[in-house]
Amino acid sequence: MDIVQLIEEIEDLIEDAGSVPFSKKVMIDADELYDIIHELRQNLPEEIKQAAWITEERERILSEAQREADVVLSDAQKESDRIVEEGKQKFEAMVNEHEVVVEARNKAQSLQAKAEQAARTMKMQSVTYVDEILAQTQDRLKGVLNVLEENREELRKN
Repeated sequence: MDIVQLIEEIEDLIEDAGSVPFSKKVMIDADELYDIIHELRQNLPEEIKQAAWITEERERILSEAQREADVVLSDAQKESDRIVEEGKQKFEAMVNEHEVVVEARNKAQSLQAKAEQAARTMKMQSVTYVDEILAQTQDRLKGVLNVLEENREELRKN
């Protein structure tokens, strides 16, 4: 039996049913109606059953895809947060490293300036010391020359 005939049987069942007094309601034999519905289900075209299955499968696939997309988005957000944090840490390390390098250069320049000043001071002190030694030696030599001159003069007098 095809679907159209079964629907017609349901219509006939309703038309032939006894009506409830003072209303549009009718009384139908439930077993008879269930039998027709059961037969109707069995005679549903395969395409309708497939369409229902496809609809259910589509919903399942969409739901699964949404869950997977949520997981991917969550993972991507976590990875993004991790990369941003890592970038911040590297930036901080580079800034700190830069500050250390700048501080080291400043300290090196300061030490170099002190060393150059100390070298100039030592050179001046050395020159002064050598000049004093030479002056003393010159004075002694002058004294020796004076003694030699006096000795020569005494020799000439004799």
